[in-house]
Amino acid sequence: MLEMQKKLSKPFYALLSLPATAMGFALSIQIAALSWLMRTKFNLDLHEIGFVWAAGPLAGIIGQPIVGLISDNVWFWGGRRRPFILIGGTLAALMLFALPNIGVISDFFGFSNIIIVAVFVALTLDLAINISFNPTRSIIADVTPDGIPRTKGYTWMQTISGSFGVLAYAVGAIFGNYFLIYFGVLLVLLFSIIPMFFIKESKELQKEQAQEANSSSTSTDWNQFLKLLFAHSFSWIGVQTMFVYMIG
Repeated sequence: MLEMQKKLSKPFYALLSLPATAMGFALSIQIAALSWLMRTKFNLDLHEIGFVWAAGPLAGIIGQPIVGLISDNVWFWGGRRRPFILIGGTLAALMLFALPNIGVISDFFGFSNIIIVAVFVALTLDLAINISFNPTRSIIADVTPDGIPRTKGYTWMQTISGSFGVLAYAVGAIFGNYFLIYFGVLLVLLFSIIPMFFIKESKELQKEQAQEANSSSTSTDWNQFLKLLFAHSFSWIGVQTMFVYMIG
């Protein structure tokens, strides 16, 4: 374990925030450029762009619960969260690189309908982001003690991730979406991989976390939970509609 992790120094909190920042940046690129690319470069109709965006929620439904269940109970590649961050970050960078090259990929594999490749790339990108999103946040709780240090970790993460999210839209507006995408490929790859060489995870989850998890699992109010899901579903209908039609 590095000295900066033992002391919970500011550089460590900044380093700990980078994986979540990478996933947030990838999501910002997807929001900024996906519909624009589908409409301007590949000439898809609005209803076809809707099919591409539908791939994202499907990936979330599949990816997040599975990764959430698995990552608490596995250990390989020297960590509990590290494998999912490395895999998700690398895959997200590759899919970002594929976005402006969907036509080339479609021609290479001999697909006459480009929407097949577009849906696959969007689905894989969203799956990669979903694979990593929860682990990038959970690792903060795993390596910081409960209380002020953990709150500080999440504050640093939200501040850095949010700032880079704004930067993504600014870069796209100033330098264009193609520059944003290729810049994002490098940033997502570096921010996902480099911190994992300097952050040491513990094989044992903190006892209070395990007790909290056990307590939560036995006291879930499913009636209230389902009401929340129902209420949130309407907001996501609006959000997804905005993503599809904001370019068209």
